[in-house]
Amino acid sequence: MTEERDLHPLEEKLLVYLEENGESSDAEIIERSDLPDEGSYRRAAEWLLSRELVREISRDEEEFVELGPMGIGNLEAGVTPELAMLREVARGAGSLQDIQKNTLFDRGRWGSAFGSLTKTGHLKKDADGIHLTCEPEETVFRKIWDLVYELLSGGGELKMTRLPEDVVSIINDRSPKRGKSRAEFTVNVLVTRVLDITEEGRIALRAAKESITIGAITPEILADGSWRNAKFRRYQLDIPPSQIHTGRLHPYRQFLDTVRKRFMALGFAEMRGSLAENEFWNNDALFMPQFHPARDIHDVYFLSDGIKVPPPERELEERVAEVHENGGNTGGRGWGYSFSRKQSLQAILRSQGTALSARTLASNPAIPGKYFGIARCFRYDQVDSTHLPDFFQVEGIVLGEYINLRHLLGLLRLFAEEIAGASDFKFLPGYFPFTEPSVEMHIKHPVLGWVEGGGAGLFRPEVCLPLGIDVPVIAWGLGLDRMAMLAMGIEDIRDLITPDLSRLRGIRVLPDHLLKGKVDENA
Repeated sequence: MTEERDLHPLEEKLLVYLEENGESSDAEIIERSDLPDEGSYRRAAEWLLSRELVREISRDEEEFVELGPMGIGNLEAGVTPELAMLREVARGAGSLQDIQKNTLFDRGRWGSAFGSLTKTGHLKKDADGIHLTCEPEETVFRKIWDLVYELLSGGGELKMTRLPEDVVSIINDRSPKRGKSRAEFTVNVLVTRVLDITEEGRIALRAAKESITIGAITPEILADGSWRNAKFRRYQLDIPPSQIHTGRLHPYRQFLDTVRKRFMALGFAEMRGSLAENEFWNNDALFMPQFHPARDIHDVYFLSDGIKVPPPERELEERVAEVHENGGNTGGRGWGYSFSRKQSLQAILRSQGTALSARTLASNPAIPGKYFGIARCFRYDQVDSTHLPDFFQVEGIVLGEYINLRHLLGLLRLFAEEIAGASDFKFLPGYFPFTEPSVEMHIKHPVLGWVEGGGAGLFRPEVCLPLGIDVPVIAWGLGLDRMAMLAMGIEDIRDLITPDLSRLRGIRVLPDHLLKGKVDENA
């Protein structure tokens, strides 16, 4: 006996059309039926297919390629990075570094092109440099330009079946399902189906026609009494619902909030500060000499002369200047140069979260005490899968009479497991002007391999004593963006700030379970 089923009005309209017209394609139904639009048709079709009231007679899929944002950029440049690199090598360029001086594409694009050309065998590298293995115009990248870029120069899309296999292979590699805002190509699949009504569908439609089905109670049917002889539509919990996009916090915002809550739960006090800083707190108070390479215009962003950051107290500035010039009362020799008070007051965008720690140490902190800050920092950098010109650091210090390197390594281990959820991490010796000993933490990303998670160490006396601290201080500055990549299953740091809403909606962040730490697989 066939189970009686209620029909949604959209389902009933589709069944009526199929009963009257027989087997029909998607396009025919959308054009000729009484369904209001394509979206209504597709919802009704999926509902009926899931309930086996209609069946799929045939299904054809056809792929089309169109240029993505990166491909449009190549079209505007008049060449792809691969073709441009082949031509540079043909003209005599002997190394990747030589080619990367060309500003037609950024260093990252040149590097990716070099990887593609060596992978396909069009370039080879030996002790004498890089060399062509074929003529530039005979490569698959020339075919891509002629068969894809040229034909799509006016927009539109192209059937993949018109292209040779080697071209299709590269297009598929360069049309990611995620991160489409940086894709060279976008591949769209056009699905054409032919549907027909089933016998069960005919029975359901006949039953629907023989009775009055009410989907909602209204004042009118209550007033005229028509509800007495009607049948009420039942809820069908097995019908796939429509996808509804509701507002929610940005996934990375959720991650940062979770990190903040975790530190506060561990008893840390939060440090806060302005994005605009002066060189004194960003560099000088941290015993970084004023001729240090990190202060070069290509690393730190200087603010215009009209922007002022309040200067430090005169006495504090003099103590820091003395330490730079001759070591002061720290027992060190200093850097042996004439400290510039004017340069010390130069306004910049904060380049490291350690500026927060310097300000905190100078503000009479609790001893023992522990502090953290989530600081947005700015440095000039080439954008790639692990670098951005602005980024978040989680900065922290712990000070106390008996604090030492073992405490620091224990905390770093905790952060690697609890913040990044890293299963593999390691510590390597490092160098920073303001810590000794210094250590770098590296975490292993399942796709990118080992990436630097940040630096840490014990503040030198040249940092602590001028700021009024005479107990050991351990400090760290970890790259939250890279740790978020691991914790959130992201392979490209740019996905943290992508404007692609479909990509953001696909990132699942569960704050209560996000920082789950290292999992014991044997448990």
